[in-house]
Amino acid sequence: MPVTKKDLSIQKPLAPIYLLFGSQEYLIQHMKKTIVKEALSEEEMEVNLSSYDMLETSVEVGIEDAETLPFFGEKRVVILENAYFLTGSKPKVKVEHDLKRFETYLEHPSPDTVMIIPLFHEKLDKRKKIVKMIEKKGQIVELSQLGDRFIYDLLSSVASELGVRYTKEGHDQLMAFIGPNLMALANEVKKCAFYCYGTDQAIDQRVVLSLASRSLENNVFLLVDQVLANKRREALQLLSDLIKQKEDPIKLLALITRQIRIVYQVGVYQNDGYTQQNIASKIGIHPYSVKLASQQAKHFDLKRLEYVLTKCTETDYQMKTGGMDKRLALELFIHSTSKGA
Repeated sequence: MPVTKKDLSIQKPLAPIYLLFGSQEYLIQHMKKTIVKEALSEEEMEVNLSSYDMLETSVEVGIEDAETLPFFGEKRVVILENAYFLTGSKPKVKVEHDLKRFETYLEHPSPDTVMIIPLFHEKLDKRKKIVKMIEKKGQIVELSQLGDRFIYDLLSSVASELGVRYTKEGHDQLMAFIGPNLMALANEVKKCAFYCYGTDQAIDQRVVLSLASRSLENNVFLLVDQVLANKRREALQLLSDLIKQKEDPIKLLALITRQIRIVYQVGVYQNDGYTQQNIASKIGIHPYSVKLASQQAKHFDLKRLEYVLTKCTETDYQMKTGGMDKRLALELFIHSTSKGA
């Protein structure tokens, strides 16, 4: 069975083959670089490190390289990128792969070579003989869903390397904006770190609110949070900003309705004792979305959410029948569902 990594440490002696797969491309690339650094010195990388794209180069070329003795060093590292023949996917490729040749190599992999197969894909085809052989002879590591503490520690190290402190408040806000995509999170942390560098300013909630990129879905999540928390002024300002960005009011209301419905469903299932993982499976959304909705559901009773959902339906009808200007309808929706100033 594939190992789900809880940390990024690499144990020695190095395995002859590492298959790194999953939905976290940042972690896959990070771990690939770590293995290379463990296997080769800076000088050795120039002559003993090779990389092949399996969409454009046949696997036999990579195997021949793996069977070649290293130059002036103990190890050679061969990287096989985009090896989708290990999955059920069938992307367009420019070459044919002789997988029997690969299987022959896997029976007796070179002790002088570390082969790394980084694969940004959520699933392997475990029925394939070649996948079973890699699992037997090397290490298969899944890099997908991660705990929040792991993500926080990793991003803290990214900020620390850039000379800036990363706070938990800033982290929570960034997670609310971006979600658990490590590549996007790391890029945002770097952007915030460059802004803070040379000052005493840490990456806190204020900095994240000022600098971090937000998707439409995350802006809607924040809007819903403001409405349910009775922050009417902030909600109206955010709505105004989204309208200025040419977002369609009907689409905005649809996303608002979806988010409130998720919060409502999560609240119902929480009351029935379901875990967040169970709820994610039942609703059909990402576990992190359930976590965020769970935090909202704790602060609002179900009757309030039912009322807001009713107002969503009424506002949608008014918009689509031309009974009211679309922007005005959304503004009145915010006024009627929030109690703040």
